[in-house]
Amino acid sequence: MSDAGVQTAPGAEAGVPLSRREFLNYLWGASMAVFLAGGGGVTLWYALPRFREGEFGGVFTLPITNLPAPDSPPADFPDGRFWLVNVGDGTLQDPRQPKDYPLEPGVKALYKVCVHLGCLYKWVPTNDRFECPCHGSKYLKSGARIDGPARRNLDVFFVEVLDASGNVLSRSEPVMGSQEASSVVIPPEAVALRIDTGRRVTGASNSKPGGGI
Repeated sequence: MSDAGVQTAPGAEAGVPLSRREFLNYLWGASMAVFLAGGGGVTLWYALPRFREGEFGGVFTLPITNLPAPDSPPADFPDGRFWLVNVGDGTLQDPRQPKDYPLEPGVKALYKVCVHLGCLYKWVPTNDRFECPCHGSKYLKSGARIDGPARRNLDVFFVEVLDASGNVLSRSEPVMGSQEASSVVIPPEAVALRIDTGRRVTGASNSKPGGGI
């Protein structure tokens, strides 16, 4: 008699019929494998970080009118956890600026967390600098650390400048040979800024005394 069409278990000898119970067990196992594979994919999908525009970790698009004037106090954006600073001639010539970290005019987005132990530093207008209330670290408007216990400059986010059509006119870039990110120049036709709080540049190591505190 031909054995054609008789089901056999994987690895079993040909010609040995598969019982109903064994067949159901194999069917159940295959179904569970498919279910777990699908469930794993769904779990992975939800586990991946997904950030909406306008929340920390995502992108913030701001009208150019939100930009502070050059050398004026920084603008605070608590939802994005950053300060916007506009580096002008006065900031460039600040004698407290460490010479190892030369500046260029333009805009920077400084991450609001102190690089020492993660406290939120504050802007102190009377001293024209940022100060951490927890352990006393101090930073200039440029993001340069001028007093410890912090041992590096502030972290920054990447900034893009957009025109009315959404085209990128200029953007901050990593500085060659440094961990710093450049200031971004604002062209006359700029209408908006785009700050990506999901892309952060670690501040450069800076353990030297500042030019004055």
